[in-house]
Amino acid sequence: MKPIHFALLLVVLMALATGWIFFDKIEDFLLSTEKISIQKPVEGKKIEPGHARRSERIAMPPRHPVVRDTAPITTEPQLVELPFPTTLAQSDAYLRERLQQVITDLDLLVLVNLNYFIQKMVLFIDHLPEKSIPRLHLPITPPKPGFVTIGSGEQLIISKRNFVRYTPYVRLVEAVPDVTLLQLYRGLYPLFQQAYREIGDPNGHFNDRLIQVIDELLETPESHAPIRVIHHVSRFKYADTSLESRSAGQKILLRMGVENAKRIKEKLQRLRKGLVRKDF
Repeated sequence: MKPIHFALLLVVLMALATGWIFFDKIEDFLLSTEKISIQKPVEGKKIEPGHARRSERIAMPPRHPVVRDTAPITTEPQLVELPFPTTLAQSDAYLRERLQQVITDLDLLVLVNLNYFIQKMVLFIDHLPEKSIPRLHLPITPPKPGFVTIGSGEQLIISKRNFVRYTPYVRLVEAVPDVTLLQLYRGLYPLFQQAYREIGDPNGHFNDRLIQVIDELLETPESHAPIRVIHHVSRFKYADTSLESRSAGQKILLRMGVENAKRIKEKLQRLRKGLVRKDF
């Protein structure tokens, strides 16, 4: 299994990501190939609750430090090893070459958007616990067909056929060995950390944030009953205000369906064990 599978690691979180786009205008989610420009908060502008952590503060050491893994990655089939990239500018080519070497199923290959992948991934993951997610830059392609509902009026619910749209992403996540994902993540971590600092958290540590995001996603409740939605103008909202008020990440898991969400959570729980400090 080759390094490319890292591109698929955080697809664990990305797979989650795919659902929210169908709750909004599809025109807003065209994948941009232009370089991402992240603006820092304007002085005096209201900051989302989840971003209060970015207030001016004393830099602290990481709670869960990541040590770069330099050991060779076991591959099946045996392929030419590629050294980990040392700059963000090199990372897309590295991941693109690994994908072309390893992924033979074109249906899975097209799921990942490798233009500024690490930067987009960091931005996406950082916003999963927030109320909304940046819509112009996605690290993966959206599922097809569009969001599926049945019924009408007050009886409008998410169709079971909607859950099927996430099956390819779940299969992709489950197909990647945990040990390979973790080794790739450690090898590429300096670039994730660099991207995280550049999006506006100069004192933060991406691995600490990633663990926070995973913990928040694991708290998503299970809803075995049909989930009612409301068609509001050009998008859908949850009819249950307690669900609508949840974070963007948790709402994504909810509309993936109980079984898909369960499989994603199981993967996240295993990955979390490899991300935290063993001596903490």
